[in-house]
Amino acid sequence: MKKQILSLFLATYCGMAFAQTNYKVTFTTDQTDITNVYLCSKEDGTVLDSATCQDGKASFDGKTNLPKIAAISIDQQAKKPVTLLILDDTPATIVQTSGSTDINGSPLNRKYSEIKEKARTYDNQMKKLQIEARDIAQSHNGNLPNADADRLQQAFDEAVQGQAESIRQALEENKDNLIPALLISVYGDRLEDQYVGNYLETYAYKDNGCLNEVNQYMAALKRKAIGSMFTDFTMDDMEGTPHKLSDYVGKGNYVLVDFWASWCGPCRAEMPNVKKAYEQFHPKGFEIVGISFDAQKGAWEKGTKDLGITWPQMSDLKAWNCEAGKLYGIRGIPATILFGPDGKIVATNLRGEELQKKLEEIYQ
Repeated sequence: MKKQILSLFLATYCGMAFAQTNYKVTFTTDQTDITNVYLCSKEDGTVLDSATCQDGKASFDGKTNLPKIAAISIDQQAKKPVTLLILDDTPATIVQTSGSTDINGSPLNRKYSEIKEKARTYDNQMKKLQIEARDIAQSHNGNLPNADADRLQQAFDEAVQGQAESIRQALEENKDNLIPALLISVYGDRLEDQYVGNYLETYAYKDNGCLNEVNQYMAALKRKAIGSMFTDFTMDDMEGTPHKLSDYVGKGNYVLVDFWASWCGPCRAEMPNVKKAYEQFHPKGFEIVGISFDAQKGAWEKGTKDLGITWPQMSDLKAWNCEAGKLYGIRGIPATILFGPDGKIVATNLRGEELQKKLEEIYQ
């Protein structure tokens, strides 16, 4: 009898936990070339619903677990979302016109629209400043006068700071709902990494699927922190032979891991400094391992030859999807990580004179 009561309780509980809720979304657009639209979950990439767009109108009416961050998209992978929204049990109306998309629906969606509109205002300011800088430069034979450059840069920086502050304010005011998950997934790169990391530690929806990439990046930053032990990975050299990072790091020498690519102008400009450091300190035990963000083996080989690189090289030829880059949170190149003899990280992003100074300090 007790087992039957327990089974009934569990069945009832599970039914409540996974109960689905009705949603209704109406989409209107002034674009005449849109024929099919999709309602996709931005949390796991699944297609929740699809509809034919007739005379610029489409509607979605279904049932799923709510609330959920969703996208109205013209493709099933939601790679080109028309807009993002919080899908809940309040009917939503989305109107797309040239240059803007308005969402009317639940209080959360209205609030998100207001926040997004404010952020867009700053984006427009930045765009206008860039256009002004281009026009002034064109009128001066391609050169932007220093006075104009300083003025425009100051205004641009103020717009960037203003946008970041408005997003931070919105995050602090909405810790108990899905708005921050949306904002961080879209505008997270406008905020300081430390702020985002601290915010997510106590955020109620920190494990939302929309934040997977952000959470992965935050974990990568911890792996890249000064004092952290190296995290191993395996990649092929130019001959296709696999090597581990541990083949070089943690073997008793200082090792600089240099993330670069043959197509990267700043990387090529920095390479003489790296080469100088290698030639000067390699006889004392200093090692370098290059991790290429190239996608074509031929370009990687040619770049290595042209730049006179003689130290070990590895790559998975995935460009910005380089697994080692993801592992260590590399979002821009050139980038470097200096590992100590014990395999722990000593410094990051050493370039030019900073690299030279650090190595002189080590090998004095």
